[in-house]
Amino acid sequence: MQETLCQSLHDAFVSALMKVRSLNLLLSDMYVRLSEGENASLIIYDDSDNELHVAPLETWNDWRAGVSQDQLLEETVNLLTQVIDSDDLTLLFDETEYNGPFSLLLVDDQMNVLAELLNIDKENILLGDDFWQKMDRELDEFYEKLMSDIRFK
Repeated sequence: MQETLCQSLHDAFVSALMKVRSLNLLLSDMYVRLSEGENASLIIYDDSDNELHVAPLETWNDWRAGVSQDQLLEETVNLLTQVIDSDDLTLLFDETEYNGPFSLLLVDDQMNVLAELLNIDKENILLGDDFWQKMDRELDEFYEKLMSDIRFK
């Protein structure tokens, strides 16, 4: 069920990005809204609130039934982020021209921002927590190797 949902979400993002490219749009933001109910759908908007793509999500209600109301936003963000982080979508987002920095935002029915799903800023480097952990580990390894070459007499 989750695989089918992820594939539907993935296909929706691909379609929206291909439309952006075909229309030569230069966006600074893209908005994502989940329309729940009997006919759940994912609606993707450009930064002028024009619909880029609407994708029916046939398995949304089944997936949603397994998530508590308290965890819905967090689980939805996790699901969308997992889909966006796929290699082909990452590449497609990166290759699309933006009026940067670019943000992909999850919004509610009134277009209020609920979460930032993606931020691309080609002029600035954004450093996350995992960057610092990796850097710390690499520096420790470098130091250990450097010090192992020194012999005390």
